[in-house]
Amino acid sequence: MAELRQVVERGSKNDSYFMAIPGLFERIPNLVLYDDAPESETNLVHYTTWKNASDMFNVGGISPVLRMYNYEQSNDPEEGRIKPPEWKKVEEDAAYLAKYLEDDNRWTEEMTFGWSTYGCSFSSGPSGVEDDLTYWRLYGNDGQGCSLKIPTTNIVGAYKVRYRDRDFNSRSDCDEREDKQVATRLRDLLEVGKEAVDRAPEKHRDIVGRTVAVGLHQVIYGYYHLIKHTAYEDENEWRILRVMPRLDTIRYDTRSAYLVRRYINGPTLKDLLITDSAITIGPAVLNRGAARAYFEYLARRYEMKPVKVRISNKTYRQVPSLNPERV
Repeated sequence: MAELRQVVERGSKNDSYFMAIPGLFERIPNLVLYDDAPESETNLVHYTTWKNASDMFNVGGISPVLRMYNYEQSNDPEEGRIKPPEWKKVEEDAAYLAKYLEDDNRWTEEMTFGWSTYGCSFSSGPSGVEDDLTYWRLYGNDGQGCSLKIPTTNIVGAYKVRYRDRDFNSRSDCDEREDKQVATRLRDLLEVGKEAVDRAPEKHRDIVGRTVAVGLHQVIYGYYHLIKHTAYEDENEWRILRVMPRLDTIRYDTRSAYLVRRYINGPTLKDLLITDSAITIGPAVLNRGAARAYFEYLARRYEMKPVKVRISNKTYRQVPSLNPERV
């Protein structure tokens, strides 16, 4: 923020200003939103379907990656819509930037409907969270999937989900203070962005305005997708997020007969599945012995030797799944 403000205050009327502002705002996706640090005994576990787990590993000669799906298919109908009033006010005040995106229907539509955010979700807890009946039922394809346990020392850029009531009247003092601190950061970024646009040379104002608009919304919507209703608080969810990724990084999952799902590639599994990590085969997976051997083979193939492959020790009656997968 300090570096950006210095460039803006100089207000140069030459091309160096044009180059500096977009360059600085393009760093926004790497901005730290919250200073979240899981406790050392906490594990983060990503539950997924058997097919998704298999596809993540079977990518040819390149290193497998964790997929980050668009939250438009979230099982929470209020995904991205639980907004503290202090944040909504900043978003309303940023509406003047919309004119710089009018010629790009993709951005305006995606921001309006909340389709701009991609992420992967983790359940958190002590040892045993990787083999939990509730999570198998909700996110592990009714026990027919896999879970990937990632110790917190292995993961970078994950954020704890905050849980709030819809009316925000029952916020704790700590929660309200945190929401207001976020609003202050958003307000500071908005003011610097507005000044950057106002000081930009006329010939560069459109590109500076567009860059500022996209950058600001990347931050605002990143925060919005770290708020969920208190009905979900037992999940103790953590997330890795990307907002408004470049078009050339978006991939499409078309395996379903009736649904297209968008995703981007996230962290490499080789970086995540190291010491004290585990892959657990779901309790309803058929021929679990072969399934375990298969993932042990993939772990060797991609040099993930420290990862342990286990079979769930839960008993589970296999039933048809009607639950959407959490991304």
